[in-house]
Amino acid sequence: MITNQEAELAERLIKLHDGKNYRALQEMSMPPKDPDDDGKIPESMYMKMCNDIEKEMGDIESIEPIDTLMRADSKFTLWKVKYSKSNFKAFWAIGFDLDTSKIQDVLVQL
Repeated sequence: MITNQEAELAERLIKLHDGKNYRALQEMSMPPKDPDDDGKIPESMYMKMCNDIEKEMGDIESIEPIDTLMRADSKFTLWKVKYSKSNFKAFWAIGFDLDTSKIQDVLVQL
């Protein structure tokens, strides 16, 4: 089951992929477990991803939860997102740390 807090965080995370909120996304994310790994997606990659979403999909029309998968130290959630320029829905998978509710994983399939 997806909690209200997780739903709010997921919606915020998805909406922050607008090309203007790189720092806010970094603040929502867990630091890397490996100290040698900076764990960050470079801002240039974030901008490219946001541009691709806007170009291919348009604006967000709706965000709906699909399901969850419990892991040892996190909860993996799946969301379907409807955009204005596409008849297809995009799938977002977001992993939340169980202790902090910070974002551990984000996968997007357009």
